Amino acid sequence: MIVDPLDLAARLAVFALCAVLLLVAWRRGWGPSLKITLLVALGLRVLMWLVAGDFKPYDLNIDFHRAGVNALEHRDPILNAPETGWNYLPTYALFLAGNVFVERQFDVPWMVVSRIGPILFDLGVVALVGSLAAPSFRSTARFLYAVNPLTVLVSAVHGQMEPLCLLFALGAFVVVLRGTPTTRRVLLAGALIALAISVKTWPALFLPALLIALPTWRFRAQLVGAMGGVLAALFVTMPLTVGTPVSKLPDVMSVMLGYHPVVGTFGWSSVLLWLNPVPKGRLLHDPFSQTIGTVGTVLTLAAIAAAVWWWRRAHPVDIAMVSASAFQVATASHGVQYLEWAMPYATARPARWTWLMSIVISLYAGAGYLVMTLLRDWNDVAPYYYMSGLAVVLAILVALPWARRRWEPDEDRPGAAEPTLVGAAR
Repeated sequence: MIVDPLDLAARLAVFALCAVLLLVAWRRGWGPSLKITLLVALGLRVLMWLVAGDFKPYDLNIDFHRAGVNALEHRDPILNAPETGWNYLPTYALFLAGNVFVERQFDVPWMVVSRIGPILFDLGVVALVGSLAAPSFRSTARFLYAVNPLTVLVSAVHGQMEPLCLLFALGAFVVVLRGTPTTRRVLLAGALIALAISVKTWPALFLPALLIALPTWRFRAQLVGAMGGVLAALFVTMPLTVGTPVSKLPDVMSVMLGYHPVVGTFGWSSVLLWLNPVPKGRLLHDPFSQTIGTVGTVLTLAAIAAAVWWWRRAHPVDIAMVSASAFQVATASHGVQYLEWAMPYATARPARWTWLMSIVISLYAGAGYLVMTLLRDWNDVAPYYYMSGLAVVLAILVALPWARRRWEPDEDRPGAAEPTLVGAAR
């Protein structure tokens, strides 16, 4: 059943190290210096890459490499990819083009060079998480995120785009919350959230939280304007940056707006696909799976809107967390890396059961990245793995900040958590 038991043992040993560090840090409130935290974060990610780097995720190995080659050779990465192969503005494709250049010029294996960026971006996220936490909890929050098995896996094994999205998005929150809002700071925040959205579209989930964080409608309009201007500039310059024919820009826009992942790989939709299986080759076009996708989209939008309304008076960091969490709970289309979206915000301002959610999510991600990829009968086990995501959904719901629906700026400065909240991490 297991392809290589020794390989599995090595993977699980590193995972266990991360998990133990996470649990002990939660229990004791460990808060080493930023330098030590970054060294630990880097060491764990390199170690995880060494033991699990032989796994080649399809998107990283095929889709990302193709996008990098297309961008390097000045070919539109969307028009020159198969359906669902690439659906984004050129920001990350241009970064991948640099990776392909290094691969070709210096003979660095793709599965090495393509993971360096996500690991480094994740170190930046580690630093920014502390900037959103209370001063007394700042160093602990950084360390908790640094050793979280989920974040280690997404960057070091999957080599995903999530760390760069979060780096830009958290940067926008830091600019807005760590200081008095000014036009310059608001415009910078708008540009940063635009860059996050240009990498992948999901950071748009954080826009309501950013807008609520601003004190006036003038500032909100400035942020939206800056965001829209950057996104528009990235789109209209695609003929220059990645060689998109001007006549094809409407088609490219249609692909970007119409993208959704395959349904049935998490939560409630996985149960429906288990009860009524659809062959993999037909998932994108089968009427049943398309219906699930449509219902899932409506349900997800409704859940996000409801969560933002319910927590509309909460701290902006909490709003960002519940927005991303609402997506996880309701979506019909999912990838394991999506579970990282809420983690920086939940870690910066933990609720009573955040530690439990972190462990449950990490176990789910570890099973997917480290165990499932070594199974000979992966396809037979996959439906049950997908349905186990219901336990993750339950943990996310339990860990929401139900008791923190109102934020009083005069009593709790932006980025600071309640004193009782710090105790939740011990």
